[in-house]
Amino acid sequence: MAEEENNSEELEENSEEEKDKGKTYTWEEIHEVREEAKKYRTDKAQLKKEYEKTQKKLKEIEDAKLTDAEKDKNKIADLEKKLIEIEAKSKQKGIENLIVTAAAGKNFADIEVVKLLAQKELASEDDIDEKTVGKILDKIAKEKPYLIKSDKSATASSGNFGKNDMEGKKTGIDTLKTMLKNYGG
Repeated sequence: MAEEENNSEELEENSEEEKDKGKTYTWEEIHEVREEAKKYRTDKAQLKKEYEKTQKKLKEIEDAKLTDAEKDKNKIADLEKKLIEIEAKSKQKGIENLIVTAAAGKNFADIEVVKLLAQKELASEDDIDEKTVGKILDKIAKEKPYLIKSDKSATASSGNFGKNDMEGKKTGIDTLKTMLKNYGG
């Protein structure tokens, strides 16, 4: 039934349009219609501007009311971020301390290198304790035996003389005499 009413209204509109098709309008009628349309457009634009202005004022008032609460929320969020960062740094320092403490007893030549390798291995671990660190350091020592100090290795400050200690007991003077013999003849 509602469809029949809608259809009848459409038919009436169509019949009015058909009647207007053949009709001619005077200049005054066209001018009146244009002025009316212009008035509707300007009124609509003015109402739109007033609406936007009112919405802007409402937003400013709401922002003024919420600034304290928003400031507090932002401050809380920033402090939570800082807390998380500090906790992460603290955890990292604790892990480094465990590594260095455990590596000190294993006679490694370069603790820094061992620390970096151990940190890389421990990155995938969830529960990090002394036992886990010990296992990782044992694994590093087994896979990379060149990181372990040997009793016969030369130290950084011994120069060539340290290497001579491995061959036999020569002093610096003996080495110099040998060099002079070979050079002089």
